[in-house]
Amino acid sequence: MMQFEKSGQSGFTLVEMMIALTLGLVILLAIGTVFVSSSQTFRGQEENARIQESGRFALEIIGRSIKQAGHADIPFAGFKVAFSGVPINGIDGGGGVPDTLTVQYDGVIGDNDCEGTQVTAADNIIQNYFNVDVANAQLRCDGEIDPAPALPAAPPSGIVLVENIEDLQILYGIDTVGDQSANQYVDTPADWDQVVTARVCVLVRSDQNNIASVGNNYRDCSGALAAVPADGRLRRAFTATFNLRNRINILP
Repeated sequence: MMQFEKSGQSGFTLVEMMIALTLGLVILLAIGTVFVSSSQTFRGQEENARIQESGRFALEIIGRSIKQAGHADIPFAGFKVAFSGVPINGIDGGGGVPDTLTVQYDGVIGDNDCEGTQVTAADNIIQNYFNVDVANAQLRCDGEIDPAPALPAAPPSGIVLVENIEDLQILYGIDTVGDQSANQYVDTPADWDQVVTARVCVLVRSDQNNIASVGNNYRDCSGALAAVPADGRLRRAFTATFNLRNRINILP
């Protein structure tokens, strides 16, 4: 009869177990580091996309009003038609304080102001007043429809147009030589009738914090480098220049 020898079984030694646990922890640490890094990158990309969307929307809605500034609901009668209101006006905040912008144009029945109120009667002027609520980082607009709307005094007021807007800065392009082209850009024109363009800048921040490295720099609306604050939010300035179409004609 064939006989089989019993083979002995032995477990892991303490040293082997320690090595295995160490290797497992190293692998877990590497996986965790990759996951955190990927998650942070994804958050940054997502917030950047939202910032771009907010910046473009803010400029689009402000620019649309600027392009309508001074529109008179009468047959075109030449350069700078006789609009009865104040086509464009604003207050320079100065010292890092956001500016305000007021735009007026004749409203046609069915038109809306920036708050969505509809023009229901003739001979009314639409007034859109753009301002920033600094405490809540909101771009707001106060719309008014009236035969002779009064220029607003102080922000913030109106409905919220865009969240996470920290600054609004405007430079006005003035035509001092009569060639229908801006030859100077100023904070506050001495003669608002000389304004033919407006250069608008909005500073947008991310909705989430701890995205950007604190201490890194970004450029604000003045073009200056500014350090990322302790909140770690991403920030980006968006700038666009808009023509006051009703301030020029096709003639040289």
